[in-house]
Amino acid sequence: MPTKNRDRRSFCALIMVGGSIAFLPSIGAAQQPKNPHVLETTTKSVAVFKNGFGFFMREGEVTLRDGWCTAGALPPAAFGTLAIYSHDEHQTVDIVGSGPGEIFEFDGVESPDTPEERRQRLYSCLNLDVQIDYRELALDRTVSGTLSSVDGTYAIVMKEGLRYAVPIDHIQKLQVLDLPLRIHVTDDEGIAPSSQSTLGIAYLRGGITWIPEYTLRVIDEKTIKLTLRGTLVNEAEDIIHGDVNFVVGVPNFAHTDYLAPIVVGQMIRTIGTAIAPAQISMQIATRASFANNANAASQFGVETLSIDSAMGGLDLGLPMLHSAGGSDYTVYTKHDLTVRKGEKAIVTLFEQTIPYSHIYRWTPPGRVQHSLVLQNESTTAWTTGPALAISGSQPLGEDLLKYTPRNGRCEYPVTAAVNVAHQKTEREYERKLKAHSPRRELYLDLVTLEGELKIRNYESQPITLVINVPVPGKPIFASKDGAMSTDSTMLELTKRQGMVNWKVDLKPDETITLKYRYERYVPSN
Repeated sequence: MPTKNRDRRSFCALIMVGGSIAFLPSIGAAQQPKNPHVLETTTKSVAVFKNGFGFFMREGEVTLRDGWCTAGALPPAAFGTLAIYSHDEHQTVDIVGSGPGEIFEFDGVESPDTPEERRQRLYSCLNLDVQIDYRELALDRTVSGTLSSVDGTYAIVMKEGLRYAVPIDHIQKLQVLDLPLRIHVTDDEGIAPSSQSTLGIAYLRGGITWIPEYTLRVIDEKTIKLTLRGTLVNEAEDIIHGDVNFVVGVPNFAHTDYLAPIVVGQMIRTIGTAIAPAQISMQIATRASFANNANAASQFGVETLSIDSAMGGLDLGLPMLHSAGGSDYTVYTKHDLTVRKGEKAIVTLFEQTIPYSHIYRWTPPGRVQHSLVLQNESTTAWTTGPALAISGSQPLGEDLLKYTPRNGRCEYPVTAAVNVAHQKTEREYERKLKAHSPRRELYLDLVTLEGELKIRNYESQPITLVINVPVPGKPIFASKDGAMSTDSTMLELTKRQGMVNWKVDLKPDETITLKYRYERYVPSN
């Protein structure tokens, strides 16, 4: 068999193996270059949600061959979220196929049965793992390995340290291994280009999440330094020098329990027009219905208030999504972050100096509770997360900092206020016997009860105290402009519920007495 001079220099011995020639490699053989027709992407950005899902955006450059390129297996993309697109506005990804790998059969039907066609396909598969079926000496043979070179007569395949020379004229079938994905691109005129192109892949997948944690450090009597850190937990895939967007708010993707059909080996048509990455992410984000934050801080003095929308913002370099629905959440971005699969990272997302004040709350029969009122004067919302409060070198406590929109406020519990003394007493004020008879031989008395609250402030500073007194009946009187309310879901006479509220300011050593009355129906004796 003729061998070129470069082959003599490259290999030190020849042996015959099954009708083909296997070459023992020389020491120090150069590493094979990459195939230009294989799309290899890297993660450019990922939006991480707190429900364990992330929206990844990858891109890479590839040289198209008649509009085609190949790629490795797709990640486990959630159904309805996979997008494969070209960055060139004049190009469209119109077909994406997935299967065992690209196959060329030189039978005169699928591919011409000519040496030129075989060489052309072999050149396009250089440095790829392939399987070649050929016929030699009246025997059908198969060899698989890395296609390292193609000359005028032989295709050289390397496998397990040996190199096999396969006669090109005898090749019947060529299959590309380990690259199950095929992507086809056309231009505006429907012509399949043979040029370099930048392609992107965007998808939602599970396996990544972030956990917010706050630190509150008291500076003085009026200001606190608030620091938000996010713990990124990545069990999905490597992120190398990518932008990680920590998203406040959890979108409702309806089909996260299902994989995209292409991932499980089906052929589908993908995007019909070229779409830029920003449009891709905006399309999916605006299509989502954003869930309420159940741990939202009260903005109106009500203990349990659900805030539907999160305020978006861009202070401290945080991105604003200028789109429909974009104001429903805030995004904290960390650029050029590397976190590989299986790793965790704690990232400081912002530091803010914020004003604060004090508030005291009492709901009898419990104790008076002392809380810090934090004012969010920044342009970004605060997400829900655990917070550690520190004054000097002493911890004040650890509790949950609730979601707070910009220009809003939240209360952070500190401790029981032992220097605010309190006492509650109740007595029967009046009774109307047999005031109501709901049915024959059943009578109810209408009883009026009067309650008295005494509070004394032993603190060295004035305090603001909010008092909420639940009553098992209908409130009818409250001293000192107390507010009364009735539970509209509890209107049955014997099950009525109500509330009496005060907000009072107490000077040091000041004592205040508050009174209230309410009616309730009880069975007559």
